[in-house]
Amino acid sequence: MDDQERRESLRREDPLLRTAEFSAVTSTETTAIRTVRVPPKALPFRRGLWWVALGGTIGAVMRYALSVILPTTTTLTLVDLPWGTLAANILGCLILGALTGYWDENPPKYAQLQLVLGTGFCGGFTTMSTFTGEIAAIIGAGFPLEAFKYVTASVLVCVLAVVGGLLAGARVGAMSAREHIERGEES
Repeated sequence: MDDQERRESLRREDPLLRTAEFSAVTSTETTAIRTVRVPPKALPFRRGLWWVALGGTIGAVMRYALSVILPTTTTLTLVDLPWGTLAANILGCLILGALTGYWDENPPKYAQLQLVLGTGFCGGFTTMSTFTGEIAAIIGAGFPLEAFKYVTASVLVCVLAVVGGLLAGARVGAMSAREHIERGEES
């Protein structure tokens, strides 16, 4: 086995590098504990569009509610942290990480779930454009150091939220898949 084959083998076995797509492409065997099931077939664009719109609408409304609950306050002498945007992005990353981790271990039976919850809800709930606009406003108000701190903290915390969500979702998904197998059900 050459270096390339050994690295690919190690990558396939590393649970932190596994994704639903990677798992579906590389897994072809069934073990006593885990039955690998191929993810559902993707929907045609026109049908999928409505599911994404439904999830996106719900996510956008939840995002608006969060911005009302946690508003940004800006004064001439101090730029406060935009709490609503930060909370939405962290929660969205955590939710998407948990869903991805869960679906990696226990793929959904219906493609609509991924479209409504992943693409739609998390896409409508998180907000890159508002995040970028707030950074520009903080810099424009004369606080470039605060903007840099906000960007750095947001990116680090959001990445940690995705990783935490992936690990938690994978653990719950593996437990759920084991329960299905123990009961003799197909996962």
